Amino acid sequence: MKALLIQYNNVGDVLLSSVIPNNLKKIYPDIKIDFLCYKKCMGVIQRNPNIDRIIATIDAEPIRSLLFIYKYIRLVRSEKYDILIDMSQNFNSILLTLFSKAKIKYSYYNSFLTKIYDKTVSKVDEPITQTCTLLEDRLIILKEFLKDNPVPVDTLAKIFLAEDEIQDAKEKMMNAGIFFKRPVIMLGVLGSNIHNTWTIGNMAKLIDFIWANYRADLLFTYLPTQYKQVNELLSLLNSNTKVFVQPVGKSIREFAAFMHNSTLFIGNNSRFVMATKALQKPTFTIYPPYISRKDVACYENTNLHQSVHLHDFSPRLYEDFYQNELKNDSSKFYLMLSNEFVIAKVKSFLKEHLITFNKIK
Repeated sequence: MKALLIQYNNVGDVLLSSVIPNNLKKIYPDIKIDFLCYKKCMGVIQRNPNIDRIIATIDAEPIRSLLFIYKYIRLVRSEKYDILIDMSQNFNSILLTLFSKAKIKYSYYNSFLTKIYDKTVSKVDEPITQTCTLLEDRLIILKEFLKDNPVPVDTLAKIFLAEDEIQDAKEKMMNAGIFFKRPVIMLGVLGSNIHNTWTIGNMAKLIDFIWANYRADLLFTYLPTQYKQVNELLSLLNSNTKVFVQPVGKSIREFAAFMHNSTLFIGNNSRFVMATKALQKPTFTIYPPYISRKDVACYENTNLHQSVHLHDFSPRLYEDFYQNELKNDSSKFYLMLSNEFVIAKVKSFLKEHLITFNKIK
């Protein structure tokens, strides 16, 4: 039996969707599973023993996609998959599904696409058994296959790192001056864009607080294109606050190796949060005001993963504003999420997860 899972979109989506092959291998031990995703996202599923082949494509606009999608259509048709699961329902995935020779095609219900898929399921409005709809929706797809063999489901997304990747990252951290004599806190100082980034001034105050009160090495993580904003943040820190701006992961996989050698993560919501959760390292996430926590707060059913949201501080605000208003004017609403409120939450989180280390009085 052969299966193809198509998951375009972002790193977090790809990582969460890996829960499907992780469990399909248990349901059908002899199945061969291919996973098609954007090349920029493939790092989070490399070395996954439940994925037999990764088919990586480039991210392109629909019109440009026509110039190269043909070769992927030929590839998919030639494989004659028994199962095809389209998790994206975008231009490329619909074309691949439409022209594939897969025996059974699965996806989410869409009234305009019912003739393309053999079996569809409806996405959930509220989490049922999990803490986020993103994961819940994937488990609903998986439920279709559990009818054949009702095995226990492992809901945890995982990143599989090789020992040489872990050791290489550790050496780079030591070369930068991190010697692992005290905890290493990875700081997601910026989100993926301005709408996902807590105010830099408040982030600076949080970093100053952590440095002044906890015996920890503070390591920044950010995208290479964000160095200008990182410099702005550095200029706002107290002169005696010590942070490590290098090394920084050049890819999501290199970040995962650095994170494996770190103690915990604190920062903005980004691709780095889900990667950290997949490593089973503690996380504290500052969610954007416009994002619904029920959609993205995966695995926050234990104290290992905690978060803060403007809704915690001002729930009545959400009766007066729509999601697009919160996003379009995100900087104003971020200011309402005070650093005092966030620091109080972080303090409780660190008390629990740095309990084995001495706190500076």
